Amino acid sequence: MTELNLNLVHPTDGRVISVTLDNSMTPNEIIGELISHKFIDANSYSIGVKGGLILDLDKSIIQSGVNNNDTLRIIPSVCAG
Repeated sequence: MTELNLNLVHPTDGRVISVTLDNSMTPNEIIGELISHKFIDANSYSIGVKGGLILDLDKSIIQSGVNNNDTLRIIPSVCAG
């Protein structure tokens, strides 16, 4: 198990929290943890590297190329209609 120190940006108010996560976690697992700790509400989200790509929700963060000290944006899914 290898851990990454990351910064997560709240989707609406811009708050930033620093976390240490196992690099085998997927964005889906991270979103679940953020919901359970009441950092975000129970909606649909994506995660993207600040200034970069949107991560595949089912691939581990290390498989997606996330590096130590990266900043990840929590992005609310928008329903068009």
